[in-house]
Parts: sequence; structure tokens; C-alpha cells
Amino acid sequence: MPRRSKQLVRQDFKPGPIGWGRRRVLPLLAKGSALLGIVLLAAWITGRMLTDEHHWSQYLYWMPPIVMIGGAWLMLILSAIFAGLARRLGGLILRPVLLLLVVGCSLHLVFGVWHLHRAVTGSDSKDQDAIRVLHWNHGGKAIDAQQWGTRIRDLDTDIVLIANANWGDPRQELLEQFEYFAPDERVRWVNYSHRLHADPAHYRVEDGAMIASRYPMTRTGWVQFGSSGRQRVMSHSSSGLGWVMFAEFDLDPQRVDDSPLVIWFVDLPSDPTAWKPQAMQTVRRAIDAWDGTGWEMGQYVWEQYEDQNAGFPTPDIVIGDFNTPRGSDSLEVIAPGYTDAFEEAGHGRGRSFVIRDGDPLERTMFRVIDMHIDLTLVAPRHRVTHYTLLQSGGADHTPQVVDFVLGD
Repeated sequence: MPRRSKQLVRQDFKPGPIGWGRRRVLPLLAKGSALLGIVLLAAWITGRMLTDEHHWSQYLYWMPPIVMIGGAWLMLILSAIFAGLARRLGGLILRPVLLLLVVGCSLHLVFGVWHLHRAVTGSDSKDQDAIRVLHWNHGGKAIDAQQWGTRIRDLDTDIVLIANANWGDPRQELLEQFEYFAPDERVRWVNYSHRLHADPAHYRVEDGAMIASRYPMTRTGWVQFGSSGRQRVMSHSSSGLGWVMFAEFDLDPQRVDDSPLVIWFVDLPSDPTAWKPQAMQTVRRAIDAWDGTGWEMGQYVWEQYEDQNAGFPTPDIVIGDFNTPRGSDSLEVIAPGYTDAFEEAGHGRGRSFVIRDGDPLERTMFRVIDMHIDLTLVAPRHRVTHYTLLQSGGADHTPQVVDFVLGD
């Protein structure tokens, strides 16, 4: 029988399903997996570069890095597995590109976004000259006020700012936890609804804002904006109403020539469908259009004032619930040139908002989402020495604690 050539053998050979898959399908899967990994990282990098410069780019910026970078690692592994099983090359060029990208993005995430090296180099101790401020969007959650008061006191906090605490007795009980700032044997009125055994100059309650301070306050002002209408976001209610309050603190009552510490306390609308730069412009216009009415500390009680020529004083820090992720370009509209305290002294994933009472799908989603929307922006002349997010138990928002040293 004559010997057949290799070419004729190849022409007559018909591979089975497994062989066909290894020759045709697996190389495509290897290439497609690598390409998908590169697309994921390209989207993440684009989001990091543009943040909310465009409406569409803000959603790329909000994408969880664990999903995007973790997904890219998974695609790299799958591509290598498919290529190892295939009988033809697939993704030979794309895989090295993906490997370089995913390693680079992972290093940037760990050291440039999460700043995990500070877990070793940083310190939780409070500097002698530092002012420690705590902010918490209470969100109307049921809490043990006494336990929280003790916890905040043990932190040696100088200024406490709490937003959206429950009205009535719960708010009164929470306010009483800070009587140690300025105790007084007499019962003093903080406003028409709250009174304490303490000097009222150290306490202020206005609408959704509550302030307790080691330092006396001299003046406050307030603007409100947005729509009171609400919309459903997942299984939660989202508000389009927001406010900004300023408070001036007298750090040394014995001096008359010093400037007050100015804090802007913010609680901004929570509409995730809005383009953030436009939303911030609304906030900026409201601040610039302040009518000059507010409250100032009189001899014994807070008294209302009106100064139509006045404007919001320049803040030393802007702190609160911005409902805008850390690092967004739109924050420059509110505080141009200011430094994010986390970027200066924080570390970790920075998850200040985690839905804890939603349905199982929501709770699962928020295990991977790094939603850092409760922020502290500090004037460039001051130095941030410490920033941390506290465990908040059952509350959705996490208290933030920041230490900063005043500059010249």
C-alpha cells in the first residue's frame, strides 16, 4: 500500500469536538479574556483620570476598584488557563500587556489610593498642638447615646459635628453627652428646644446640624438649597435637599486680636443621577447668595443677627457628607485648592457609607464598593496629622475623625 503524504493525512483528518474546541474555541477565549481584562483596566484608569469631569465619566470613577482590578486579575488567569489548554496560540501579545497593566494598577491602588503603607508608618496618637474634629452623619439611626458619648470623649475630641440626629428626646440625650465641654451648675438654653447644664456658647443646634465644642462659638450662618422631593434609589429614599452651615470658634477667649477658626459643616443632596459639577455649582451659588442672617452668641443666649453685606467667611476646614466620592474634581467648586484629609493622613479602603439594613443584594454590593463620601477638606496652610474612620455599628454612615495643626 503506497505511503500517504502528511498533507493528505491533514486534509483527511477531522478532529472531534474536543480537538475542535482546543484549536478554535480556546484560543479565542484566551484572547477575549485578556482583551476584556484590558478593557476593565482602561475603564478604571479613565475614571481615575477624569473623575466627574463629564457626566458619563463620574460613573466610571465610581466603579469599585476591587471589581475592576480584581476582574482584570481573573481575566488574566482565565486567559492563561485557556492558552495552556489550547492547541493554537491565543492572546500571546495581549496577556503580557494585561499583566503589566494589572500589576501597575494594583500597586497604585494599594499605595496610591488606599495608602496602606501608612498602617505601618502612621500613628493614632493626637499631636499636642492638633485640633481634633469628629463628624458623623447620624442618619436618624437608633444608637446608644451614652455609649457613643463615652467613645467620643475617650477620643479627646475638641469639636463634634453631628448631622441628622433624631429629633426630640434622642437628640437631647445625645447633646447631653457633651456637657463636659463647658459644664455649668445652671440650666442654660441652647435654643428653644434644647437646654443643658453647660455654657450655650459651646453648643449649637440648627435644623439638621448639631455642634458641641471645647471652644466657644461666636457666630453661625446657614444656607439651604435643592428640592425637598425624594426619589427611590435601590430600596432607599434619596433626597435632593442640602445645607451648608458655617461656625466660628474662638480658640483663645483671652485674646481679642486673633482670628476665629472657621468650619463649614455640609450635608449635600444625595441624588446619584445628578452630574456632580452642576450640583456643586448649585451649592456654590447658594453660599454666595447668603442673605447675611444667622445667630451670634450674646451675653447669655444665642441671638439672631442680620448683615446683608456679609458673606460666608473663608473656611479653615470644610467637613461633612458631600455625597460625592473622595478625589472628585467637582469638590474644587466648593473648596478650591483645599487638601483632602484622607489623602494626607488616612489609610484603608475609605468606606464611609455602607448600607447595612438593605436587602441581601444591597449588602453584598456594599461589601465591595468603596464609597467615601463623608469628607474633610483642609485649607492648604494647615497640616493634617491624622485621619480615620470609626466603626459605626448599625449606622450607614461612618464617623470621621481628623486632626490638624493650624498654620500661620
